[in-house]
Amino acid sequence: MKKILLLLAIMLPFVLTSCGDDNDVLSAMEQDLVGEWAITNSSGSQADEYHFVFNKERTGSRRHIVNGEVATDVPFKWTLEGNKLTLNYAGQQLVLEITLTVSKLHVVYVGTGATEDYTRVVVSEE
Repeated sequence: MKKILLLLAIMLPFVLTSCGDDNDVLSAMEQDLVGEWAITNSSGSQADEYHFVFNKERTGSRRHIVNGEVATDVPFKWTLEGNKLTLNYAGQQLVLEITLTVSKLHVVYVGTGATEDYTRVVVSEE
C-alpha cells in the first residue's frame, strides 16, 4: 500500500502539469474573429484606417493608420461571450456587440449605440 501511495505521489506533479487550461481553447466564433479587420474613413486628402487585430492568445490591438503609416497602436486583451466582445485596455474596458460573417465584422458600441462595419484583412495562420 505504501508503494502505491508513493508511486501516486511521484506521478501527481506530472499529471497536474500535463493538464491544459480549458480557457486556452477558442470557440468557433472566437476562431473566426482571430485575424485583422479594417474600416476606412476618407476625409479630404487624408485616408484614415482603423484596424482591430485579434490574436489567438486573446490579445490584440487597435491601430489607427493615417496615409499608410501607423499613428497609434493600442494593445488590449479580449474576451467573447455570445456576441458580447469585451476589450480590456490599460485601465479601460470597451464592450461591443458583434455580428460576424466570413468577411464582415459588424460592431455596435454598447455605451453609445454607434455602429461600424469592418472588413477582414488578414485571416489567422492557424
